[in-house]
Amino acid sequence: MKILLIAITICALLITGCNKKESNPVTSIVDDRVSFEINYLQYDDNNYFIDEVYADTSQEFNMFNLYYGSSIPIVNQKYFVKNIEVYISVNQISQAYISIPAIAYMNLSSRSGSSMYSDSIRNYNLMMPGEVAIGRFRVLSEGVDYYFNKYTGTLTFLFPINDNDIIAAAYVVDDGSFSNDDDLHYGEFITELVNNSKTKGVLKLIKPQNLIPQYADAWKLKMKNIYQIPSFFGRVSDLDLDIFLKKPDGSETNIFHNLLLLIEFGFDKESEEGRPLPDGIFDRKAGITFNPETGEIIFPLLEPFGHNIPSELIDFKYQAIYDTLKTQLSLPGNSFVIRGKYKPL
Repeated sequence: MKILLIAITICALLITGCNKKESNPVTSIVDDRVSFEINYLQYDDNNYFIDEVYADTSQEFNMFNLYYGSSIPIVNQKYFVKNIEVYISVNQISQAYISIPAIAYMNLSSRSGSSMYSDSIRNYNLMMPGEVAIGRFRVLSEGVDYYFNKYTGTLTFLFPINDNDIIAAAYVVDDGSFSNDDDLHYGEFITELVNNSKTKGVLKLIKPQNLIPQYADAWKLKMKNIYQIPSFFGRVSDLDLDIFLKKPDGSETNIFHNLLLLIEFGFDKESEEGRPLPDGIFDRKAGITFNPETGEIIFPLLEPFGHNIPSELIDFKYQAIYDTLKTQLSLPGNSFVIRGKYKPL
């Protein structure tokens, strides 16, 4: 009997061995994506609001968070930008681009579409750092030099903005009525200046030269909640990321008090199937959580590690990120890092 059992066992082993040899070998999937790491001081410098109302986080407005932080973007139609013309300062006239002499105001009142600004505003000659800029400006091309979100009033530049650059604009805001006559115009468009033979245009100032926190109104317009993937070239696809808390002893964790940081910072609200349940994975929503064209990661709150930090993480708040120039900051003992992988296209 024992001999029979041994024989059956040997036969079974031989059969199993033969089947394994004949079956296809199991191959592991190779993740060939590019890894990246960003510390939370390294927000991108190329994103701006066109006006303070779009940066307002009060309950009445809070347009950025309503758009980027909601399952379905919520839009305040009253502040929808119907048309925009964006300018950057230049030092000389060139036939390679269209440029105009202009004066740009940070706090510029609106006008109707049938009237121009008064000559007292146009011919004002006193420069006020952070508030009034006078110079020559060239027109930029949307889709080539910048992207613009007409619902949130935000500009994303596709080239590095330098400290010496002045950014200004002319734009039209839909006031929510059915009449175009009631639209609010800020600044003057080139076609208007040509038709009226004005020698100097009036623009809405967005970024003054050598922007610093002391220029309070202008500083609010610089966005500090968008992070560009380092060494980014071309478009981004197949993006995954996580957020970690780094401690003074060198250890790190993506969970604090049993809460996943990815969820706390608003990057995991849905399952991969689209159900409204977090699943521990980054919500890869193009145009909402990240911009595939620019390789930028978009936090839904304007000061995610400062005033808007989740209450459970209040002990790690670092408001200096939003109140101080980056060049004057250093990483504190407890800090946050964004780490992930992506596939370049």
